[in-house]
Amino acid sequence: MTAAELMHHNFNEIFIELDPVKREAMMRNAYTEDCVWIHPGGRLVGIAAINEAASEIRKRIPEYRYKVVGDIHTMHNVGMCRWGSGLPDQPFRYTGTDVLEERDGRVAVFYTFIDSGTSAGLVDGIRPSLGWKTWLTRSSAIR
Repeated sequence: MTAAELMHHNFNEIFIELDPVKREAMMRNAYTEDCVWIHPGGRLVGIAAINEAASEIRKRIPEYRYKVVGDIHTMHNVGMCRWGSGLPDQPFRYTGTDVLEERDGRVAVFYTFIDSGTSAGLVDGIRPSLGWKTWLTRSSAIR
């Protein structure tokens, strides 16, 4: 898949899948074994770690969906897009930007930036060094 196709797959299928076994199977088809996700809560390496984080997100906000806002911009094997998340047919609760690097048709690295002006930004002095579980637990968008 291209970087743009992988980004759509991430938003529209992988990160909204509630079943962790199904999600992991999708990830195994779309991610490299050594894939890395860098986000406000820290850095995760490997499919199992990323799937665990996605499972935690889905447990907290199972009904939220992601939507790409505007175009996915690509350059060589890298894609970048703006996105929003929230309840279907409602205003976004939080927004951000993702950057994804594709290697051999799979996600090798992806970065998630959360907009500081949205409710899931780094609130209440939360620092990325606290880890994704702490960041997720303390983020006001998912309360």
